Amino acid sequence: MISLYVREKYDVFYKGKQIGKCFVYSNSRVGYNAFGAAEEFGDELRSLGLDKDVRGGGRSSAAAIFDAMKDANRVPGTRKQAWQEGGLRVERIPEDVDKFWIYRRSAEKGEAGYSEKDHSAPHFEGGKQPEGMREWASWYCFNKKDDGMYEAELDEAWWWGGGHNDGGTIRREVPEEWLSLPYDEFLEHVVTLSSAAHYGFTAEELKEKEGLKAFFGY
Repeated sequence: MISLYVREKYDVFYKGKQIGKCFVYSNSRVGYNAFGAAEEFGDELRSLGLDKDVRGGGRSSAAAIFDAMKDANRVPGTRKQAWQEGGLRVERIPEDVDKFWIYRRSAEKGEAGYSEKDHSAPHFEGGKQPEGMREWASWYCFNKKDDGMYEAELDEAWWWGGGHNDGGTIRREVPEEWLSLPYDEFLEHVVTLSSAAHYGFTAEELKEKEGLKAFFGY
């Protein structure tokens, strides 16, 4: 039995707002998940067939998406693969091809990302966070994508004494224009992503990481 997997993924936007995601499976069938934002455009998206979820419906279920992905509609001057036709914009979601660990709370000495620091953060005041909450980073890394772009990733955890854990993984794309900055200036920018600075990470700490400069293509 051949297992089914997602072969390609795309973010779909209309007039600047993300309206859904498109998935192409290993058997070439297509799935489309419409977001709530799609309701704003009503008949416009209904005419394109992008107003509701479609699972495994074949190419016709998202024909407008694939019709837009022509060479003539390719957005120029960017590593990201994106196509624009009228108000419809399609962006390919790249895959990870490499990872550079900065910190892993669970790493043993000698493993990638090992550090004696726990990178706890001060309690964040405001919102619904209970008093006495502790915050820390479980890991912090950079991901290299198959289109030459990069992503900052940090997993945060919160605890407030009742045995309940919360938090989540934050992923933020590194803007392509930052990659043209001098390396030290680039690090000052990139450490602001994914709440890394909030958890005590600094550009100076990144500078000390052997191999990171080459990882980012400098």
